Amino acid sequence: MKPFKTILLAGIALMGIIILSGFSHAADNPIRIASGPKTGEYINIAQSVCDALGLLFSCQSMETKGTLDNKKRLESNEAEFGFAKANVADEWMKIPEFAARFTVVRRIGDESLFVFAKPETMKAIGSWTGVRDNAFLLSLGLPGEFSGDAAVFNSLKGVPGSPLASLTVKMFKDRPSLVQAVATSEVQLGFITQVPNPSNELFTLINKAGLMIMGIVDPDMITFGETFRIKAVTVKNAKWFGVGGTAAKIETANVPVAILAVKPESLQGRAIMVQQAAIKKIQDVPEAHLLPKQGWFQDLANTASIKAGGEFENVMKSMKEAANGAKERLKELEVMK
Repeated sequence: MKPFKTILLAGIALMGIIILSGFSHAADNPIRIASGPKTGEYINIAQSVCDALGLLFSCQSMETKGTLDNKKRLESNEAEFGFAKANVADEWMKIPEFAARFTVVRRIGDESLFVFAKPETMKAIGSWTGVRDNAFLLSLGLPGEFSGDAAVFNSLKGVPGSPLASLTVKMFKDRPSLVQAVATSEVQLGFITQVPNPSNELFTLINKAGLMIMGIVDPDMITFGETFRIKAVTVKNAKWFGVGGTAAKIETANVPVAILAVKPESLQGRAIMVQQAAIKKIQDVPEAHLLPKQGWFQDLANTASIKAGGEFENVMKSMKEAANGAKERLKELEVMK
């Protein structure tokens, strides 16, 4: 029995050495995730992904300017993983040079599309259809050219024949600057794509500024296939057609978060094995474990209802009815300035 016990102990010791060795090597090849700005939720998601990867991976969350900045971080080898709006990531994967080096590992969660403005502007517009129909009268702000907000808006603007191409668009350095610009009427509308966390810093800034939030539901969403989905979400100070109470449920388009990864074969040495293991781990972990451990996020990810078919048509009909007379109301606002 003694030799067997010795062999068993030796085996356990060897396993421990292998595990510690693996952790040491993983630390030599850390997993770096390009996430997003402090006012977004990508940073929280990145931390949850790091937690899900476990102790055998050294994982770092990098603060960035957003989706387009994350692409730069991936291409410059500053990160092994990066987050992006799913529709934008899909466009990147159509580029052969990009697809040769990177892959979409998962699509998780959902971010919602919103515009926010002063109450009088929101009431004049009536709906997103009102924005489209009266785009030439409006000015819109985006929080930085490297943000996912800009990337999603450019996708909508780029739809052939889109009236949004006639909008006057101005870039601001970050989201707080955009909120300030809308509050001071430097621009009439702010455009954001955000996980609708009511306690998020961005929504807090919007509420404190006395601005109103409206969800975006657009017929052109169908041109993106399965990428965009229509859901009911709840955010503080949300208004449907510029009327209604606070914390109302509103319909809006949602786009998943894409987790991009460097293909292991693009790396060298031990980094190949670390990346392969990390990718497999992320693919195998349940979605709920890859999202922040907040009740609102779990509820959003697991129970939010997807709106489609006849309900979507009813929403669009209501929007068009609410947009009637928007041009005249906007002109009145212009006279009041």
